[in-house]
Amino acid sequence: MTEIDISSTVNRILKYGLVGMIAAAVLCSGAVWWYQSTHRVLNITDAVVKGNAVGARTKADGVITEILVKDGENVKSGQPLAKIEVKVSEEQIQQLEKTVELAKQNLTRVQQGTTVSQPVVIEGGSGGSSAQAAARLERMEELYSIGAVSARQVEEARAEYEMSGAYAPTVSYQTVHQPASEQAIRQAELTVRQAEAALAKAQQASQATEITAPVAGTVYLSELKADDEVKAGQVILSIGNSESFWIEAYVDPEREELLSLGQYVSYTVSGKTFEGTITDIEQPKEKKEVNAGTEGFDPNDIHAGKLIVRIALPEKWDKVFRPDVRATVRVNL
Repeated sequence: MTEIDISSTVNRILKYGLVGMIAAAVLCSGAVWWYQSTHRVLNITDAVVKGNAVGARTKADGVITEILVKDGENVKSGQPLAKIEVKVSEEQIQQLEKTVELAKQNLTRVQQGTTVSQPVVIEGGSGGSSAQAAARLERMEELYSIGAVSARQVEEARAEYEMSGAYAPTVSYQTVHQPASEQAIRQAELTVRQAEAALAKAQQASQATEITAPVAGTVYLSELKADDEVKAGQVILSIGNSESFWIEAYVDPEREELLSLGQYVSYTVSGKTFEGTITDIEQPKEKKEVNAGTEGFDPNDIHAGKLIVRIALPEKWDKVFRPDVRATVRVNL
């Protein structure tokens, strides 16, 4: 068998193959560098939906009898949202009306003042005092008992005593008008105003059987449902739109140079992807300011020290934009 010398072939393969491998590695590295330099991306996973939804509130205490809209439904301003059975009876309103009438009557009496009777003493005339006549009669009776005076003298003393009573001081009464004090009038007026306010509130509450939408937008139902009790002023649902919501992303300050106002970004919420622009970049709070007791700061805020980047929502509204729903943001650099 003839031997074949392949050493020269191997040498050529090693010589040119190594060069080819190096060239391929350089080309791959260059391609990666070029792709990264032209397709740089900043991914922000710390982002949520934020907004200022408008609450639809009850006007009186009561019980929800019916909710007329569904979660995510678009409504118009003034559209009925729910029905309430209020806790104000007709008897209560009638009682409040009587209270107002009585308060007004009392005010009238106070304003007119009061009439009182005052005692007037009429002094007795001449003839001596009854006390002196009584003392003289007593003395004459003592003298008569021992035979020092006659019976006629005792009778004269008794007649004098009886006559002295007609001239004793007497008391009579006269009617006097006293005007009311300013303080009493002010207090009576205050009572009338309070009674009228209570009546007006009850009358308004008795008619607050329907809750309507304060603005147009998308409905976000709360956990309240039919047969639940509610208090006056309680929010039963919220309404929002693209103008009242936004995406809020939290970014390390070192990456601020990669962001700018008006920059287009894409973001994903609940599996759906949308596009928007950066509308605001808020500088991070100083870390030294993030202390307990410092007004406006929360020491437990996990976003303290980060940029707050706000991104506008698309004009085409989608019900996935609910407050505090998580989002991810992709920024092409």
